[in-house]
Amino acid sequence: MHEGRDGAAGGQPGVDHGSDRPVVAFDFDGTITSKDTFRFFLTRIRTKRSLAATFVIQGPRMAPAIQGGAARDAAKRALCLRALGGLTRHEAEAAAAATADEIERTLLRPDTASRIRWHQARGDRIIVVSASFDAYVRRVAASLGIDEVIATRWKVEPESDVLTGLLDGPNVRGEAKVALLEEHLGGPCTLEYAYGNSSGDTAMLARARHGIWVGRRPLAELGDGTPP
Repeated sequence: MHEGRDGAAGGQPGVDHGSDRPVVAFDFDGTITSKDTFRFFLTRIRTKRSLAATFVIQGPRMAPAIQGGAARDAAKRALCLRALGGLTRHEAEAAAAATADEIERTLLRPDTASRIRWHQARGDRIIVVSASFDAYVRRVAASLGIDEVIATRWKVEPESDVLTGLLDGPNVRGEAKVALLEEHLGGPCTLEYAYGNSSGDTAMLARARHGIWVGRRPLAELGDGTPP
Protein backbone atom coordinates (compact mmCIF):
# COMPACT_ATOMS: atom_id res chain seq x y z
CA MET A 1 0.00 0.00 0.00
CA HIS A 2 1.60 3.28 -1.07
CA GLU A 3 0.55 6.90 -0.88
CA GLY A 4 0.78 9.12 -3.94
CA ARG A 5 1.64 12.82 -3.94
CA ASP A 6 -0.79 15.52 -2.88
CA GLY A 7 -3.55 16.54 -5.27
CA ALA A 8 -3.26 19.44 -7.71
CA ALA A 9 -3.25 23.01 -6.44
CA GLY A 10 -6.42 25.03 -6.22
CA GLY A 11 -8.30 24.86 -2.92
CA GLN A 12 -8.37 22.10 -0.35
CA PRO A 13 -7.13 18.84 -1.93
CA GLY A 14 -9.74 16.20 -2.53
CA VAL A 15 -12.82 18.26 -1.75
CA ASP A 16 -15.93 18.56 -3.92
CA HIS A 17 -16.42 22.32 -3.64
CA GLY A 18 -20.07 22.01 -4.63
CA SER A 19 -20.80 20.19 -1.37
CA ASP A 20 -17.49 20.34 0.59
CA ARG A 21 -17.37 16.53 0.72
CA PRO A 22 -14.02 14.77 0.28
CA VAL A 23 -13.89 13.05 -3.13
CA VAL A 24 -12.75 9.42 -3.32
CA ALA A 25 -12.16 7.50 -6.57
CA PHE A 26 -12.10 3.72 -6.87
CA ASP A 27 -10.90 1.68 -9.82
CA PHE A 28 -13.06 -1.40 -10.44
CA ASP A 29 -11.19 -4.42 -11.88
CA GLY A 30 -8.75 -5.87 -9.38
CA THR A 31 -9.60 -3.11 -6.90
CA ILE A 32 -13.27 -3.58 -6.08
CA THR A 33 -13.25 -7.01 -7.72
CA SER A 34 -10.77 -9.84 -7.24
CA LYS A 35 -10.05 -10.25 -10.97
CA ASP A 36 -10.48 -8.61 -14.35
CA THR A 37 -14.12 -8.65 -15.47
CA PHE A 38 -13.88 -7.70 -19.15
CA ARG A 39 -13.26 -11.27 -20.34
CA PHE A 40 -15.76 -12.45 -17.75
CA PHE A 41 -18.36 -10.29 -19.51
CA LEU A 42 -17.28 -11.47 -22.96
CA THR A 43 -17.96 -15.09 -22.02
CA ARG A 44 -21.58 -14.12 -21.44
CA ILE A 45 -22.03 -12.78 -24.96
CA ARG A 46 -19.92 -15.18 -27.03
CA THR A 47 -19.11 -18.88 -26.88
CA LYS A 48 -15.63 -19.94 -25.79
CA ARG A 49 -14.96 -21.15 -29.32
CA SER A 50 -16.00 -17.82 -30.82
CA LEU A 51 -13.90 -15.87 -28.32
CA ALA A 52 -10.89 -18.10 -28.92
CA ALA A 53 -11.16 -17.43 -32.65
CA THR A 54 -11.43 -13.69 -31.99
CA PHE A 55 -8.32 -13.70 -29.81
CA VAL A 56 -6.39 -15.64 -32.46
CA ILE A 57 -7.41 -13.17 -35.17
CA GLN A 58 -6.52 -10.22 -32.93
CA GLY A 59 -3.26 -11.83 -31.80
CA PRO A 60 -0.97 -9.32 -33.60
CA ARG A 61 -2.75 -6.49 -31.80
CA MET A 62 -2.80 -8.21 -28.41
CA ALA A 63 0.96 -8.64 -28.01
CA PRO A 64 1.80 -4.89 -28.06
CA ALA A 65 -1.18 -4.24 -25.76
CA ILE A 66 0.79 -5.73 -22.87
CA GLN A 67 2.86 -2.54 -22.92
CA GLY A 68 -0.28 -0.51 -22.21
CA GLY A 69 -1.03 2.98 -23.52
CA ALA A 70 -2.40 3.54 -27.02
CA ALA A 71 -1.64 -0.05 -28.09
CA ARG A 72 -3.83 -1.41 -25.29
CA ASP A 73 -6.67 0.93 -26.24
CA ALA A 74 -6.39 -0.06 -29.91
CA ALA A 75 -6.45 -3.77 -29.04
CA LYS A 76 -9.56 -3.33 -26.91
CA ARG A 77 -11.34 -1.40 -29.66
CA ALA A 78 -10.50 -4.09 -32.21
CA LEU A 79 -11.68 -6.84 -29.86
CA CYS A 80 -14.93 -5.04 -29.09
CA LEU A 81 -15.60 -4.48 -32.78
CA ARG A 82 -15.65 -8.23 -33.36
CA ALA A 83 -17.18 -9.34 -30.06
CA LEU A 84 -19.88 -6.70 -29.58
CA GLY A 85 -20.77 -5.67 -33.11
CA GLY A 86 -24.23 -6.92 -34.11
CA LEU A 87 -25.57 -7.55 -30.60
CA THR A 88 -28.92 -6.01 -29.81
CA ARG A 89 -29.05 -3.61 -26.88
CA HIS A 90 -31.29 -6.12 -25.10
CA GLU A 91 -28.74 -8.94 -25.54
CA ALA A 92 -25.87 -6.76 -24.33
CA GLU A 93 -27.74 -5.44 -21.31
CA ALA A 94 -28.95 -8.92 -20.36
CA ALA A 95 -25.33 -10.14 -20.45
CA ALA A 96 -24.30 -7.12 -18.37
CA ALA A 97 -26.97 -7.90 -15.78
CA ALA A 98 -25.82 -11.54 -15.56
CA THR A 99 -22.21 -10.37 -15.23
CA ALA A 100 -23.09 -7.95 -12.44
CA ASP A 101 -25.02 -10.63 -10.55
CA GLU A 102 -22.07 -13.04 -10.71
CA ILE A 103 -19.58 -10.34 -9.68
CA GLU A 104 -21.72 -9.48 -6.66
CA ARG A 105 -21.90 -13.14 -5.66
CA THR A 106 -18.31 -14.23 -6.19
CA LEU A 107 -15.85 -11.52 -7.20
CA LEU A 108 -16.14 -8.63 -4.73
CA ARG A 109 -13.11 -8.02 -2.53
CA PRO A 110 -14.24 -7.95 1.13
CA ASP A 111 -11.37 -5.63 2.10
CA THR A 112 -12.28 -3.04 -0.53
CA ALA A 113 -15.98 -3.31 0.33
CA SER A 114 -14.97 -2.53 3.93
CA ARG A 115 -13.04 0.55 2.74
CA ILE A 116 -16.09 1.70 0.79
CA ARG A 117 -18.25 1.40 3.90
CA TRP A 118 -15.60 3.35 5.86
CA HIS A 119 -15.71 6.18 3.35
CA GLN A 120 -19.51 6.14 3.28
CA ALA A 121 -19.60 6.41 7.07
CA ARG A 122 -17.35 9.48 6.81
CA GLY A 123 -19.73 11.05 4.31
CA ASP A 124 -17.20 11.03 1.46
CA ARG A 125 -18.28 11.39 -2.15
CA ILE A 126 -17.35 8.12 -3.89
CA ILE A 127 -16.88 7.74 -7.65
CA VAL A 128 -16.06 4.46 -9.42
CA VAL A 129 -13.82 5.02 -12.46
CA SER A 130 -13.36 2.01 -14.73
CA ALA A 131 -12.29 0.81 -18.16
CA SER A 132 -14.90 -1.94 -17.88
CA PHE A 133 -18.36 -1.37 -19.29
CA ASP A 134 -20.72 1.03 -17.59
CA ALA A 135 -23.64 -1.36 -18.16
CA TYR A 136 -22.43 -3.75 -15.47
CA VAL A 137 -20.07 -1.59 -13.42
CA ARG A 138 -22.96 0.73 -12.56
CA ARG A 139 -25.08 -2.18 -11.35
CA VAL A 140 -22.34 -3.47 -9.07
CA ALA A 141 -21.60 0.02 -7.78
CA ALA A 142 -25.28 0.52 -6.96
CA SER A 143 -25.26 -2.71 -4.95
CA LEU A 144 -22.47 -1.15 -2.87
CA GLY A 145 -24.42 2.08 -2.37
CA ILE A 146 -22.44 4.09 -4.97
CA ASP A 147 -24.36 6.06 -7.58
CA GLU A 148 -21.54 7.92 -9.37
CA VAL A 149 -19.77 5.92 -12.07
CA ILE A 150 -17.45 6.86 -14.91
CA ALA A 151 -16.89 3.84 -17.15
CA THR A 152 -16.40 2.78 -20.75
CA ARG A 153 -19.57 2.78 -22.86
CA TRP A 154 -20.54 0.96 -26.03
CA LYS A 155 -22.05 2.71 -29.02
CA VAL A 156 -25.56 1.75 -30.15
CA GLU A 157 -27.04 2.44 -33.58
CA PRO A 158 -30.23 4.31 -32.62
CA GLU A 159 -32.33 3.23 -35.59
CA SER A 160 -31.69 -0.51 -35.17
CA ASP A 161 -30.90 -0.54 -31.42
CA VAL A 162 -27.90 -2.73 -32.27
CA LEU A 163 -24.35 -2.32 -30.95
CA THR A 164 -21.92 -1.08 -33.58
CA GLY A 165 -18.91 -2.65 -31.85
CA LEU A 166 -17.40 0.82 -31.38
CA LEU A 167 -16.84 2.52 -28.05
CA ASP A 168 -18.93 5.57 -27.21
CA GLY A 169 -16.14 7.80 -25.97
CA PRO A 170 -12.70 6.87 -24.63
CA ASN A 171 -11.51 3.67 -23.04
CA VAL A 172 -11.53 4.84 -19.41
CA ARG A 173 -7.96 4.18 -18.32
CA GLY A 174 -4.75 6.14 -17.78
CA GLU A 175 -5.00 9.89 -18.38
CA ALA A 176 -8.60 9.42 -19.58
CA LYS A 177 -9.58 8.69 -15.98
CA VAL A 178 -8.23 12.06 -14.89
CA ALA A 179 -9.78 13.95 -17.81
CA LEU A 180 -13.20 12.39 -17.25
CA LEU A 181 -13.04 13.01 -13.51
CA GLU A 182 -12.31 16.67 -14.21
CA GLU A 183 -15.27 16.81 -16.57
CA HIS A 184 -17.50 15.05 -14.03
CA LEU A 185 -16.39 17.27 -11.14
CA GLY A 186 -16.47 20.45 -13.20
CA GLY A 187 -12.95 21.38 -12.15
CA PRO A 188 -9.50 20.02 -11.28
CA CYS A 189 -9.21 16.33 -10.43
CA THR A 190 -8.20 16.79 -6.80
CA LEU A 191 -8.98 13.71 -4.75
CA GLU A 192 -8.71 12.96 -1.06
CA TYR A 193 -8.29 9.22 -1.72
CA ALA A 194 -7.88 7.11 -4.83
CA TYR A 195 -7.63 3.32 -5.05
CA GLY A 196 -6.15 1.39 -7.98
CA ASN A 197 -4.12 -1.68 -8.88
CA SER A 198 -2.56 -1.18 -12.31
CA SER A 199 -0.63 1.15 -14.59
CA GLY A 200 -3.99 2.36 -15.89
CA ASP A 201 -4.63 3.90 -12.46
CA THR A 202 -1.33 5.68 -11.76
CA ALA A 203 -2.43 9.02 -13.23
CA MET A 204 -5.52 8.99 -11.02
CA LEU A 205 -3.58 7.89 -7.94
CA ALA A 206 -1.15 10.75 -8.47
CA ARG A 207 -4.00 13.25 -8.14
CA ALA A 208 -4.95 12.02 -4.68
CA ARG A 209 -3.78 13.15 -1.28
CA HIS A 210 -3.83 9.45 -0.38
CA GLY A 211 -3.13 7.26 -3.41
CA ILE A 212 -3.70 3.67 -2.33
CA TRP A 213 -2.18 0.82 -4.32
CA VAL A 214 -4.38 -2.27 -4.01
CA GLY A 215 -2.35 -5.45 -4.25
CA ARG A 216 -3.03 -9.10 -3.59
CA ARG A 217 -2.70 -8.67 0.15
CA PRO A 218 -5.91 -7.44 1.82
CA LEU A 219 -6.16 -3.77 2.71
CA ALA A 220 -5.87 -3.04 6.41
CA GLU A 221 -9.00 -2.38 8.43
CA LEU A 222 -9.40 1.27 9.40
CA GLY A 223 -10.75 2.88 12.53
CA ASP A 224 -12.79 6.07 12.64
CA GLY A 225 -10.80 8.96 11.25
CA THR A 226 -7.67 6.84 10.72
CA PRO A 227 -5.90 7.48 7.40
CA PRO A 228 -4.43 4.49 5.50
